[in-house]
Order: sequence, then structure tokens, then C-alpha cells
Amino acid sequence: MTVEMAAKKSVSATTGGMKKRKKSHIYRVQASDGHFFEKITAAMDVDEPVDDELYTIKNLTISAEQRKLMEALYIEALYTIHHKIGKENSDSKESLCKYVKAAFQGDNQLHNQLIERAKQVKPPVVLLNVLLLEARDLVAKDVNGFSDPFAMMGVVPGKRTSPQTLGPGADTENASPGPQTPEDSHLHHLSSFDGKQKDGVLQRFGGSFRRKPKKDKIRGPLDEGQGIPAKLIKASSVQNKTLNPKWNEKFQFIVDDSTTDRFHIDIWDHDDEEQSVLDAVSTLNQISGGLKGLGRYFKEVTQSARADSDDSTDDFLGCINLDLDKIPPEGIEQWVKLEPRSDRSKVSGTVRLKMWLSTREDRIGDEEDMLDVKEHIELSRQFALYEIRQSGSPVRMWDGYFPDKPTCILRQHAIQGDLDDVQVWMCKWLAFHSMIPIDISFTLLHQTLHTLLEKWKPMALEKEEENLLLESFHHFDAHCKKVLLEHRERFAPAKRNSGEEFSSLIKCMKSLRESTFFSKFLTAKRPFVAHIESLLAKSADVWFAHSVEQAQDDDPCKELLSILTRMNSACSKFLHFSAAIREIARADYAHITLSTFDTLLCEYLTSELMSEKKTDLKSQLRLAAADPPSDDDLIDLLRIHISFVELRNHRLANRVRVRDEPEWSDIFNRGIKKFLDVARDKALARVALACQLDMPITAGANDMKQSSSHVDICHIIEQMTVGWERCEITDAQLRAELTERFVDLLCEVVKTYAFKTIQQLEAEGFQGELQVFLPSALLSIFCSAINNCEHVRRALMVHEKLRLEDLGPKDERDQKGGSKWRQLIERRLEECDEAICSEIDRMIEMLIKRLLPQMKKHVFHLAWSPAACAVEDSLKPLTDMLDIELSAVHRQLLHKNFLRVLSIQAVSVVKLLKDCVDENSGMEPQFYQRLFDAWGVLVDFFHAGGKGISMEQLDTTPRHVDLVKCLSLNQTPTDQLIEKYYKELLKQQNEVTDCKYGILNLRAYYNAKSQTLVLDVIGAKQVIPLDTNGLSDPFVVIELVPKARFSSQPVLKTKVVPKTLNPIFDETFEFHIPQKASACALIHFTVMDHDYLRSNDFAGEAYLELADVPGFLPGGASTLRQFNLVLIHPVNNCTDVFEVLGNRKEDKEAQDFLRNVQITY
Repeated sequence: MTVEMAAKKSVSATTGGMKKRKKSHIYRVQASDGHFFEKITAAMDVDEPVDDELYTIKNLTISAEQRKLMEALYIEALYTIHHKIGKENSDSKESLCKYVKAAFQGDNQLHNQLIERAKQVKPPVVLLNVLLLEARDLVAKDVNGFSDPFAMMGVVPGKRTSPQTLGPGADTENASPGPQTPEDSHLHHLSSFDGKQKDGVLQRFGGSFRRKPKKDKIRGPLDEGQGIPAKLIKASSVQNKTLNPKWNEKFQFIVDDSTTDRFHIDIWDHDDEEQSVLDAVSTLNQISGGLKGLGRYFKEVTQSARADSDDSTDDFLGCINLDLDKIPPEGIEQWVKLEPRSDRSKVSGTVRLKMWLSTREDRIGDEEDMLDVKEHIELSRQFALYEIRQSGSPVRMWDGYFPDKPTCILRQHAIQGDLDDVQVWMCKWLAFHSMIPIDISFTLLHQTLHTLLEKWKPMALEKEEENLLLESFHHFDAHCKKVLLEHRERFAPAKRNSGEEFSSLIKCMKSLRESTFFSKFLTAKRPFVAHIESLLAKSADVWFAHSVEQAQDDDPCKELLSILTRMNSACSKFLHFSAAIREIARADYAHITLSTFDTLLCEYLTSELMSEKKTDLKSQLRLAAADPPSDDDLIDLLRIHISFVELRNHRLANRVRVRDEPEWSDIFNRGIKKFLDVARDKALARVALACQLDMPITAGANDMKQSSSHVDICHIIEQMTVGWERCEITDAQLRAELTERFVDLLCEVVKTYAFKTIQQLEAEGFQGELQVFLPSALLSIFCSAINNCEHVRRALMVHEKLRLEDLGPKDERDQKGGSKWRQLIERRLEECDEAICSEIDRMIEMLIKRLLPQMKKHVFHLAWSPAACAVEDSLKPLTDMLDIELSAVHRQLLHKNFLRVLSIQAVSVVKLLKDCVDENSGMEPQFYQRLFDAWGVLVDFFHAGGKGISMEQLDTTPRHVDLVKCLSLNQTPTDQLIEKYYKELLKQQNEVTDCKYGILNLRAYYNAKSQTLVLDVIGAKQVIPLDTNGLSDPFVVIELVPKARFSSQPVLKTKVVPKTLNPIFDETFEFHIPQKASACALIHFTVMDHDYLRSNDFAGEAYLELADVPGFLPGGASTLRQFNLVLIHPVNNCTDVFEVLGNRKEDKEAQDFLRNVQITY
């Protein structure tokens, strides 16, 4: 049968594709210098086109030579269906025939003719195969507590036309059985004859082979009128002294009608005095002298050893009856319970039987021995081809699954051909193996091969079958070798399912090579791992030779570049193959392949460098790095360098020794220097042309404004950066210097473009004092300009691609300035980034500046609106104006630029609010409270629920921080500001870490009953010297603060202790104050130096919270406690508080406080 194949190409389609837009202006910019930058990074198209055509079966045609064979196979399938045996819940014979008709593509006339021919063929002989395995828990019949069990068995015919007898010389195997009597309908009561026949010997097979005969009838002759219910009786061996016998013996019986016949087996206890059971039964089955001889031998087999039925024990152990029509096609294997022959029988135990049906056909000649196997192979193949064609899927995608109908037919054919499991799987393998030319999958081949090899055992197949299988393995092993040598093309990553197929190929080779069959018939010369490694090395050798042949060119540089590109392309696919090789073959695919590549490349380079041709490789490389260089030669040189670097990275990744070539490095370094010189001129020329050809572009339904020039500039930066990233300069000093030059080049390109873009915007009229109403066209140009600048600024984020982290450590090892190169390069990038951001901010400030007069008027309205007017209402004119302005640019700007607009708006509002505060100093706190609340509303406006300015950014903005602090202080009442001042001083005292101004020692407690605060000033230590003699005349001033809260309390002083730095005062002071918990209540100790002629000098101060004094807080202990207070000098960190209080000219408390502070210090 010829298989017509149709290619089904793999087509990958993208949904929701982008509309093709005209970009002729962009291509013009790139083409202006002959695509100089693109050629350096462009992928060289060296891979051969991948043929990803998966073949499916279009039609099955039969040639004239094959028609006779196919008709014979067609008939065999119909014959198999017609003589289907075994219990099977499958489709009807008619539906199975229809399937065969479809599979063989037969028309109605041919189909009907072949059905008739199949019916005319002689039917097969049905055989019952019985494997008597074992029994357990039998009844003990002997005095030793055991039995000597054996079995007698046979097939009981289910139908007989009459109870006719067999005449002399009759064929007992082919005699037609008589009609079934009513008693035969029960398996457990199999006596087939009337009472007149019950004394005969042969009839007993209907119930048990050794029914208990009456004493006077034991030796009676066999009547010629008796029928034979069992055509063939067979017996097993005797298992002595056991209740759990193990036979493992096979028997075969001819079956007349598998739908009605039954199988019967008796288990008996053997008497040693009897004739050998096996001999007797064997003689019985071989008789030919008529019914009398048959009766005589059967009588010897079946007679009992006992003399009387009343005083002897029964040696019957049980029987089993099974309908043959209950046996499924695949057979049964199960434990069957023994049944008694009557109620008087004592029976127990089970027997393990394996039974299956098969057929036998009369063959003529030795050449027919393999007919069933060959037919099964062809049937499997025919059904497989039909299933693939029906599915419409590619052949390689078929998983080998057969539906119920072909499975049933193949199973019946195996049964009727007496094919065991190993033979069936052998046929399936040979069928699938024959389909290799039509691209059957290696996955299916491996699954089939693996199962076959697992099931195969020595002597499981006939010699002819082993030879057939051996030949297929020879061909398959050779085919696998050939495919492995071509695996890069056969299993290219771009092909569907190629990874799984390659893995299955290796599994097939391993399963075959490591199988018992292979080791017996196809002895391998070396282990599988070595075999695979040898094939991989040979594959790499063949592939390299082919690549050199394909890359031949008159220009040695282009030829080398093509070879290197092909090698790198192959190396990039290592991962696709290495996992399967590593997991299955335990070999290192990448290392083997790359080592072979390296050896062959070294030989090629040696040959080329020693060449005496006029245009040899070395001279061409040096010419490419000459001055002035040719663009094409320089590009080829750089691409060769990049290819060598890529190949070196593959070596490092796969632990292959890296070859150092200093002479090549020198040529490449000179080429990179030339590239930087040429690239600067070409890049700046592209910038000028891009700005000249600039035109607006849109991205779908997006209203964002941008133009084509930024695409060109970002493309230049990307191309240069990608090329630089692929280069590698081994000398650290030279690499740092060239990296600096490269970064300077990038910065120059970006800044040049940004400044040109801003200049074009200014030329359009966006400069000076802008009008409040801005034309939409000019606003669009503004948005496009700052968006373009932002795009190129982002393109400059190339830190990772520059590999700056490698500059520092190597530079430090060279002791040439440490990491100065890295710091210098990062600073250059930062400066360029800041310059672009500054230009963008300058343009945005110009946009916002035009609205400042209106914004100032709205802030004034906010500040002086009546207190009854809600803050939100007073802010509405301002927020509406800001919102209108933002809405005009929101959809046209990049999000980063929109945030810039928001930020500059916020800064402008902050400045206006701060000016309002400065211009209105000394107002009531409610005035500033209103401004503070207004700013809170504005913060929410600018934050926009997380979509606007982040709170982190606001909290780090100096103007915002200053405004919040200023408004917070101005809205705070005077007493709270004074408390804030003292709290700051107490915090300073608690955080001090040294005692540079001395320590004040005192004891204190509070008497709640008398409401008296008692202070014992003990003394001071290490007071600072304030007199010319190096000493001081210290005394301590004690007062309760804040003064406004303790206005009635006096200011107390200790005595003056002259000329000492460690005075001892030892004085007690009392203050009568009520016991009230206060947020801020302190005892202020001021150490002064007494001066007789001038004012006293300040030596230090300390604070003690009343809450820390024992007894002051309710429930606290009132025990006297000593305190050692560190003296401090106040840090000038409360100037904002003093400034706010100083502005409150009309506030007496504020002015008194400031006056006291000035006196103290």
C-alpha cells in the first residue's frame, strides 16, 4: 500500500497585531551612513531554513502488485471477525467489518465478495489452554494429616444430537457430542445421562471423574451403548504429602463450541497402590481399539482404592466447572473455589487457574509458520495508517492509540493466531518501525521498543521471529546513528516537539543498546556512554566541515566571520540538546561538541594564518584596523571580535579551556579605538539628520505626543551599547580609558539631541513671557519636546551594560587610582542626566510661571476669606485652575513628565504660601491654622490617591518641609511653643554622651500632704572655669518653668562657693506647689559664675521633670532620691520658636519669655 503524504506547515500567527506604519524617515536616518551601527549588531543569517513541515497522510493507494496481498490481508481481518471467540463487550461483528472496510478502503461490491470468501475458508480449531498453577487449603485425606492431590480435567460438550456411541476405530477427538440433557444445564450437577447409564465409567466425567461407584458395579464391563461426554481426559502429576500443591502444568483441549462447552476439573487424593495416574490417563487418550479398551483404561484411572463405601474414607477433594463463554479474549487467571459433588462431600480450598482460548489452523509447508506474525504486523500497520489519516494530524503527532474496534480485531487475531504478549508487541514494533520513512515519532517508537524489550525473555520467540526482530534492530540502530549525526537539522529548536523527539531518540538508542536482547545477539563494542560521545564528536566534525564549505568566500575575514557565527549559533542551542544527553546518556553534550569545535577551529585558523594567498587572513585583519579604516572592513573586524568573545563565553559556561591569543587582542583593541572615532562623527550626523527629518508619531489610540527623532537617537544608543557590551578588552587600564571615551560619546549624543530639541521648541515661540492662554499646537509641541528628552534620558541608563563593577577591583589591583574610573564614569552619566532633567524642568517652569499671578490671587483669597468660609471652598478657584492645567497635558505627557509638572506646580504653591506667611507675620494662630489646613488639602490634591506625587517625595522636598514646619509653629499657641522649647532642652540633656560642662548633684522628693517640693542641692563637680585664675565662683539659680504656669513661685539661689570647680552647697529649698500632673513642668537649675564687677557668667544648666520627683505623681513613692544631672549648654536649635514668638509683639507671655532667656544666656 502506498502512502500519499501531504505537508502541513507550522504557521505561527500573532493575534492583535500591530498596524504597519510608514517609517521611511527613520529608515532614511539609518541608511544615511549605510546602516553602520546596525551592521555591527545585526544577526548574520547563517542558519539554514528550518523545514518545520509535519507530514500527514492524505490518501492510501494500492498498486496492482500489492492488490492481491492486500485482499488476502482484508480477508484475514474479516475471517478473524467471523470466528471471534471469548467473552468480549465490544461492537457487533457488523460494525467491526465496517471498520475493516474503511481501513482497507474497500467498496461495497469488493467488501461483500471478500466476506463470502472469508466464510468459505475452513474454520479454525478452537483450543482451550489451561495452566494449572497451584491449590491451597485442601482437605487432608491421609492419616498423616496431608493428601497426595492430583487433578483430572477435560472439556464437557454442551450439545449432542443423540447419546450415540462410538464404534470401533472412531476418532474420539472429532466425534460429535450428543444433545445436552436437562441435567447438563447446571455446572455443579454435570451428570448427563439417565439412571441406566449411571453405572458406566465414562459418564462420570459429567459430575466428577471419580464418582463413588457401587461395590458390585466397580469391575463391570463398559457397555457399548454408553456415550462419551468428555472427549479427552487429562491428568496432572501427583503432589505428595501437601495441602497446598504447586503444579504449574499446561494442558490444551479441543473445543467444539466455545459458546456452550464447559471445562471441568476434579481434584483427588492419590492412593500409592493404584496404577500411575499419568500413565493410565495417557494410555486412555491414545486408545484406538474401540470402546471396550477405552472403558478398561478409564476404569483403572477412576476406580476407588477403598473396598466398601460405608467403611472407607472418600478421597474426593473437590471439583470446578467453568463455562467457556465466560472466558474473555485475554484469558483469565484467578483463584477458583472447589465445589463438592454432593452434600455428603467434605470439600475446602481453592485452585489457581490460568485459562485462555486460542485457535489452530492447518498449515501446509514450513514457509507458512510465520504467517500469523506477518499478518498481525500488516494489520497493525494498516490500522495505524488509517487512524493517522482519520485524525488529520501529522504522523509525528500520533500517539499510537487504537480505538476499540481495531483493538478488538487485533486482539482476536492474536488469540486466533496463538500469539502471546511478546509476539504481539514484536508485531507492533515491526509495524511502527516500517513507518519510519513517513516520520513516525521517536516517542512512540521508544514506548513500543521499551515495552517489547521488557517483555522479551530468552526462548520467548521462535528462531524465525528472532531473526525478523534482529534485522529490524540492525536497521533501526543504523537509522538512529544517522539521525544523531544530523540532529542539529532534524531536531532544530524551531521545530515543534523537537526537544521531546530528540530525547526519545536517545532513549531508543539506550534501551536498545542496554537490553538483554542486544547483548545476546548484537554485542556492543563499547559502553553506551562512549558510543554516544563518539557519535557526538563525529557529528560536530561533520557539521564543522559542512559549515566551512558553506562559508567559503574570497574575503578571508567574511569567511571567518561566517564560520564563527555558525559556531555561536550552534552553541546557543546546546541547552536544547544537553539536558537529554546528560539525563539519559550521562554525557556532557556541550563539552564534547565545543571541544571538537575548538580543535577544528584551531586547525582552520592555523591553516589560514599560514596561507600564502595574496589576501590571507592576518593581513586582512591588520588592514581592517588601519588608519583610515574602511567602514565595511572595520565592521567585519568588530563582528569577528564580538564572535570570538561570544565563543569564549560559551567555553567558560561549559568549562572548556579558554585559548588566549594576545596577537589577536592587539588588532581588536586598535579596531575598537577606530570604531569610537568613526562612531562619534556618524552618530552626531544622525542626530542632525533626525532633527531635520523629525515628524510627529502616534501610538495607536494613545494621545501621547512624541516625534520620530527620539526613536532614531534611542536606536543609536541601543546599537552602540549592545555592540560595546559584546566587546571585551582584556587590559584593565585600556578598558577603563575606552569605557570613559564611550560614555563621553553617549553623553555628547544625548545632550546634543536634547539641546537641539529645546532649541526647536524655543524657535516655535515657547520662550520668554508666555501668555496665559497657550495655543493647543504650541502645547503639543511642548509635550512632544520634553517627552523626547525624557525618552533619550532613559536610554542613557546603561550602567549594567557597561559592567562598571569590573572596573574598580581590577583597577585597584593595578594600583592606579583605585576605583576612580568607575566613579568618574558614573559621575559623567549623572551630570548628563541632571543636565537633561534641568532642561525639562526649565521648560515646565516656564509653562507654570505664566499662571503665577492668578495663583497668587487665589492664595490671597484663601488667606483672607472669612473664617466661616470652609477651607475647601476657599481653595476651589485655585484647585480648579490647577486641574484645568493638568488635564490639558495629562494624556499628552509621559507619566514621569506629568509628575514633573505636578511637582513644579506644588513647589510654586508652596512658595506662594510661604510668601503669604512671611508677609503676614505676627498674626493670630488661627490665621496660620487656616493656611496649614489648606496645604493639607492641596497635598491630597497633588498626591491624587497615589497616582500623583508620592508622599515620600513630598517629605524629602525642602520647600515642603520648611512650609509645614513654619505653619505648624505659627499656628501653635505661645504656651505650647514655650513648652516645646523646654522639651527640646530636656531631650538634649537626656541624649548628651559626655560631661564637658560638669554634673549637678541633688536630692528631691515631694510631700503630698503639705504639697511641698523639697530640694537638697548637694554640690557640683567639674564646673567649667570661667575666671582668669582657672577657677570659678559657682552658685545655682533654681526656678520652676514654664514661668507662666508657676508665676507665683520665687526664684531661689544657693550660696556662692568661691574659687572652686567642685563646689559643695549642701542647702535645702522648698516650693509650695499643688500636686497637678502637667504635660510640661520642670525644675530649672542654672549654674552661674559670680562676678563682683561685671555680670555673672553662665556655666551650665540642667532640668528635672517634676514627674520624676518621688511622690509627685499620685500613687508614687515619696522616698528621698538623689539625681546626678548633666550640665548642658543649649544648642541653637530653637531659633524658629524664638522667631515665631518674637513676631508676636502684642503677646506679653511671649515677650517675657524671650526677655528671661536673653537675661539667662
